[in-house]
Amino acid sequence: MISKILITLAVIVVCMWMISSRSAKPALREIENPAAVRRRKHLRNGAVAFMIVMVIAAGSMIYLEMDERSSVVTVHVINTQSGAKKSYRAMKSDIHSDGFTTLDGVEVFVAGIERIEIENR
Repeated sequence: MISKILITLAVIVVCMWMISSRSAKPALREIENPAAVRRRKHLRNGAVAFMIVMVIAAGSMIYLEMDERSSVVTVHVINTQSGAKKSYRAMKSDIHSDGFTTLDGVEVFVAGIERIEIENR
């Protein structure tokens, strides 16, 4: 298997060598247009500046998202039939649609007749 790959690579290298040896004409010297060189520099600098701005924006978004997830919030569990309200403190990242885990490590599961309200402080 390896010999087939090596033979194929050898054929490709020989073909490339033969093609390059045929076109061994001396190349003409090109003089570049100064305006085109300046335009390329401006485009490259603009692209680099755009990438720097995008990296800074992405980094700040990730930082703000991580900071928000690690915040402590007050969670109110309200029974929709009786109107009873119970409050807990939990990390925002520990809140899910069917329940949450409090700061004390207690897992609270929410019934179908209850709703969750989150209060940021």
